[in-house]
Amino acid sequence: MAAVGLGASVGPLDFAVNVAFPAISAAFQIQTQTIRWVALFYVLTYGSLVLWFGALGDRIGHLRVFRMGLVLGAIAFALCAVSPFYSWLLAARVLQGISAALILSCGPALVTFLYAEHERTRALSMYGSMAGLATVAAPLIGGYSIAWMGWTGVYWIRVPIVLVALACLALHNPRLQHAFHGLPGATKKTASSSTMQLLLKTLRSNSNFGWVNASCVIVQLCSFSVPLILPYYLIRVLHWDSAQSGGLLVAWAIGGLAGAAATPALVRRFGLNQTGFIAACFCCLGLLAMCLWSSSVSVLFMLLSIAIQGTGLGLFQVVYSDWMMADLPPQSRGVAGSLAVLTRMLGIVTGAVCWLWLVDRGEAGALAAGQTPEAAFLAGYQQLHYVVASVSVGFFTLSYFKRGLWFRAAPSP
Repeated sequence: MAAVGLGASVGPLDFAVNVAFPAISAAFQIQTQTIRWVALFYVLTYGSLVLWFGALGDRIGHLRVFRMGLVLGAIAFALCAVSPFYSWLLAARVLQGISAALILSCGPALVTFLYAEHERTRALSMYGSMAGLATVAAPLIGGYSIAWMGWTGVYWIRVPIVLVALACLALHNPRLQHAFHGLPGATKKTASSSTMQLLLKTLRSNSNFGWVNASCVIVQLCSFSVPLILPYYLIRVLHWDSAQSGGLLVAWAIGGLAGAAATPALVRRFGLNQTGFIAACFCCLGLLAMCLWSSSVSVLFMLLSIAIQGTGLGLFQVVYSDWMMADLPPQSRGVAGSLAVLTRMLGIVTGAVCWLWLVDRGEAGALAAGQTPEAAFLAGYQQLHYVVASVSVGFFTLSYFKRGLWFRAAPSP
């Protein structure tokens, strides 16, 4: 479990790159909007491949696919770090995206097979908590590695991590050697069925399946506004440095860690569905609070706002992964685990395109009205969060009226 969690940590540790966005923009002399391609090249790559790699893990073994991702990851991080120009960095981010798809597609499946089926929620909570720990560390690692090595530090720091994880996996649980892990009914016929056919069949037979996946896209879409734009707000409006910005983002990450760790207890108390709705409410509450931020906002209020939002995100991610594991057959655990990565990608890509455009549009309008650059950026930032909060609250208010979605027990773990 520790080795798998360490290897999979390279995904959430990529939040360190968000802290480096201003430094990368300055190093390559690019505009704020252009930095989104650093996120998009990476996310689009792993998002387009993750389902295929999850299905590949179901066929040839999740551990084998996971290990290939670690090897490729070490190469990709080194290539990112030595980038002499921006196009090189983007190409290396594509390679990093392939590595992430290999790793993240099979990580959830690996941890569920380490435990009995009735402990699936606990296994996914532990996996989510390890991802939460990595997310907690990411802003700090980002801030201090930038101060130490410049923006390249956010890539160099992950090379030894994947190599240590790869070495530790030599001492793995023998059950993970098998492509199907000894599961009953995991026949070659079920393994070879089309992934899209499986998803379409589940969508037709389960009226809540589409709503749950759409909910995850909305949660990821709105939550991505925090790491994407917050570093610019802290540096341009509050005049913090990279280390201070990374320190504040730790509160968001700690909230995610707390939410993931609390999931098993909440699921036992309220069930999977209601726990998912509680998580969505926390996400909405945190985003609403961020609408009140200004140039004179208190640090305590900022910490509280992003901690609440992070708690909702961490809780929802574990609930969603568990829900997918329950709705899809055990021999398709790679596909089920990959769906969480795919929906996250859809949210991040949409957010990277829309949120930066909204900020720039609001900033341009304020500059045209004669405001200072600092005040103009703040106006764009506030406009963004009004839209983000409206999208999140509006969707989950609508979903509240979907019968059986949030207030009926989902399939038992």
